[in-house]
Amino acid sequence: MFSLVFATRSYGLEDCFNYQCTRQDQDFFKEAYGWEVIKAFDEKGKDNFIIEKRWPTANLTFTPEEERARFGTTGFELAQAYNPVWYHDGKNMRMFCYWRIVHRGGERKLIAWRAEFNPPMPKEYLNPSYPEEKKTGLDRQMILHWVHPSDIRGTSILINSYNNKKEDNDTWVWFPSLRKVRRLTPANGGDALAGTDFTFAEVLLLRITDETYQIIGETMYRGLVPVDYYEGLYLVDKYGPGKERVVFYKKISQPRDCWVIRTKSVRGGYGDWYDSRILILDKEWLSLYGWEIYDAQGKIMKSDWSMTKRVSDYNGNPMNSYVNATSEVLNFVDRGFTYTFGDQTNFGVPVPKSWFTLRELKKSIPTVLIPYMAVMPPKRLAPLKELYPPEILEARKKFFPERITDIPNPTACKGVDKFK
Repeated sequence: MFSLVFATRSYGLEDCFNYQCTRQDQDFFKEAYGWEVIKAFDEKGKDNFIIEKRWPTANLTFTPEEERARFGTTGFELAQAYNPVWYHDGKNMRMFCYWRIVHRGGERKLIAWRAEFNPPMPKEYLNPSYPEEKKTGLDRQMILHWVHPSDIRGTSILINSYNNKKEDNDTWVWFPSLRKVRRLTPANGGDALAGTDFTFAEVLLLRITDETYQIIGETMYRGLVPVDYYEGLYLVDKYGPGKERVVFYKKISQPRDCWVIRTKSVRGGYGDWYDSRILILDKEWLSLYGWEIYDAQGKIMKSDWSMTKRVSDYNGNPMNSYVNATSEVLNFVDRGFTYTFGDQTNFGVPVPKSWFTLRELKKSIPTVLIPYMAVMPPKRLAPLKELYPPEILEARKKFFPERITDIPNPTACKGVDKFK
């Protein structure tokens, strides 16, 4: 085991993925979509679904001191560092997004508007020795309005997440057909989000205290999409939220040096419906490019490839986010997949506090368009050399010989006509 693990890379590690197995970011998946990807996983045989076969170092166990000596950091410290990146700490958000869900019973297409209020987290709260009970105030607030198809239109979700992670998230769902609000608890963390292959826990509710963390090695992962804001709008307007757009992002995605972290779910938390996860984390930018979820027998349940963008935010600052690109989620239990498309998303935008109320939750939006939630484009674009290193700048020239710096009607909802 140790001859395999401590061999060649920084801190003495080699790539810890078993390349006899399949992984979504591999080159032969560049043209693949949906059932084609699941079929390729199946063809590798049952070992391809077992955590110890896919990640031979999955069962490594270190004390924090040993972990820090080996890697220069610990899994928990990395979780503390990426958590604000994952939840866009200090950057309010507006988003217009699409979801395509395909199971053996058929296909379903969803459209939603999403907004978040993300106040900056006090730096001392990231100190592991800072008492949890002394942390006060909101970590973030989120409102989500489903507007398509008609049978889900008007359904909304409101979340209040607190800095004290011992407190449950205050999460409400409005069902317009019943004229009722339902409050979610940790027991509901494994519930499917609007019939997708995501759960409430993965996308919205999971707290840093719901898992334990262990670094098990390193890997190169093709997860970064060098597509800036207006280029994303251009692509979703040209191709629509579907296969052509997914294939384009797979082709342009670039490899990055990543940590591999194994988590274990904590009983009683939002993640206690699974046993463990494998997280793929960018070492430099702390972007989470993907994760795999495993049951108690070590068999893969789901795999998510988050093709993450590095873009200009509303004020022209570089930032990384998974929500403004595409995610490919494979469900090996229920046999299906979900794709998300969030190109029309921006961060650092004005977001009224009145949006994060029960009054807003119960609006039962009757149309696809919500003009007052329109996504604002950047006031300026970050220089390309601040967004991407030289090798990625060179790679993207094949796809964008010239940078796209504006498009007509940038606040109009792009891709709707190609989606319904």
